[in-house]
Amino acid sequence: MIHVDTEKSEMTTKLQDGQIRKLLSLTHISAMLNSNLDIYQLMSLIMLYSKDLLEAEASSLFLLEKEDNFLYCEVALGDKGETIQEYARLELGQGIAGWVGKFRKSILLENAYDDERFDRSWDQTTGFVTKSLICVPLFVKDQFIGTLEVMNKTQDRVFDKFDLELLQTLAEQAAVAIYNSQQQDTLNKRLLELSLLYEFEKKITNEKNHQKLGFWVLDRILEYLDAKSGTIYLIDEKDQKLSALAARGIPEDHIKSLSLNVGEGIAGWVAQERKKLLIQNLDYDPRYKKDLGFVFESKSLITVPLVTEQDLLGVISINNKNSGFAFNHNDLHMLEAISNRLAISFQNYFLFKKIQESEKERERALRVMKEVLPTSTPKIKGLDIASEYNPYDQIGGDFFQFYPIDDHKIGLFIADISGHGLSAALLALMAHSMLSTFDKLVYTSPSVLLSGLNSYLYNKMAGNFLTAFYACIDTEKNEIVYANEGHAFPFLKKSNENHLTELNSRGKLIGVVPQLVFEEEKTSFNKGDKLVLFTDGLLETSQDGKAIRIEEDRFEEEILELSKLSISPKELIKKSLDSIKSLPGFKGFHDDVTFIAVERL
Repeated sequence: MIHVDTEKSEMTTKLQDGQIRKLLSLTHISAMLNSNLDIYQLMSLIMLYSKDLLEAEASSLFLLEKEDNFLYCEVALGDKGETIQEYARLELGQGIAGWVGKFRKSILLENAYDDERFDRSWDQTTGFVTKSLICVPLFVKDQFIGTLEVMNKTQDRVFDKFDLELLQTLAEQAAVAIYNSQQQDTLNKRLLELSLLYEFEKKITNEKNHQKLGFWVLDRILEYLDAKSGTIYLIDEKDQKLSALAARGIPEDHIKSLSLNVGEGIAGWVAQERKKLLIQNLDYDPRYKKDLGFVFESKSLITVPLVTEQDLLGVISINNKNSGFAFNHNDLHMLEAISNRLAISFQNYFLFKKIQESEKERERALRVMKEVLPTSTPKIKGLDIASEYNPYDQIGGDFFQFYPIDDHKIGLFIADISGHGLSAALLALMAHSMLSTFDKLVYTSPSVLLSGLNSYLYNKMAGNFLTAFYACIDTEKNEIVYANEGHAFPFLKKSNENHLTELNSRGKLIGVVPQLVFEEEKTSFNKGDKLVLFTDGLLETSQDGKAIRIEEDRFEEEILELSKLSISPKELIKKSLDSIKSLPGFKGFHDDVTFIAVERL
């Protein structure tokens, strides 16, 4: 009897010693998990540690895909320690991991097959036989990010409550490490994206061969996304076919013949729907065209359309990540940001090339400019807005645009590129395209908007320059916030004052000096106040065959007298233009003319 008690005591001591060793191991594991590992190294280590620490035959790690709200597993460790790198997707509530993800509760099962939540299809696919298991949720504070699971304790044992507590403790440390790694990965990709876009702009303005440009662009995208294969398709609008401009990771004899109808295959679907696409496993996607004559190494793919405001230019598809893992939404967002800027640059590049080759493209440029300029003024409660635009030579260098921000805010942009005609129009188109990509928040800050535009246009003006004025009008606060880049000062006539006020914030010309910061000013804009914006062309007339500039004092006096009248902005513009046209010997304007008037109702 004494012998039996001693034997039990020794077993208890051994058990306690083993538990203490495992708890001590957690300290070492915690240090390793927080040592600046990338997300892919981290996932493998977490599964290795959980498998070894709990003496399990296998382990898996599912992470939450926030945007689409499902769980995915890229890596699992098998019973022989091998890495199973097969993408698996679970909807919340599906299987054990899906249940844990949906209800945020841990599960300990002595026999998985006795539980109706267990999905046997995983065992049928892998050949692994699950017996006992533990699955725990991963949290950072109260934010759910995934699940960690171990299966089958070695030597036909079953997991117990101590194992559950041990895995929960490991999961706490793993979740923080994963979250930190994901945040760092997002930041790194954002920095790479900005660097890449800067490289694009320099290259695109200098490269004359569009095919060389395509391969250069594709190589940079693959480098920054750490991928092996990809294709840039361009669309033939007439035939509605996609053909490869550049391709990597595809046999050379297939590149020239690589052609897809719009709607055909993955790229054709993206072209037709004009939607981005993230596919973790091509085998499960019915759109995947399997008769292309070659096979991708990796099953994961990201693809986005090359689209400007109205035109589809093509599609970019990237696959075969060097790590072998699936692409994620960070990768997709980076490719989308690149494609947005790239589409604008490609559009300008091809448009300029075509215009050089054919006079017919001059008509197309005119149509494009007409699409760029607003056809009507937006309706903002509390404002009456009118505008007039007269190009000097069919296609002008002046342009303006309205940017409705919300029910009580609107942005007004007016610009003038030196010179006129085709070259000025193309530069105006570039500036407009850039402005259209800004976030709505940027439209509320004139200084930020003009600084961003200057950075984009620097070294792209081909000897020209651009002046611009931007104002954000807020009818709720009754104020105007504005900034100027060397443009003619707008006039503000306040209802309680008998003079005009110049909105004279200071700023240098756009596209000449890099990294400029522009002065931002603010003024009230109350009931009955009127704002008048214009380009210099309004003061440059042809009289008796000579270029005559109207005296600015005379023009200012004319605007002041008209602003005192109870007339609409539209009538103010008409009467002012009629007055100029009535000058002796007037034969027309000698430059592009843009004229905008706004009244606070």
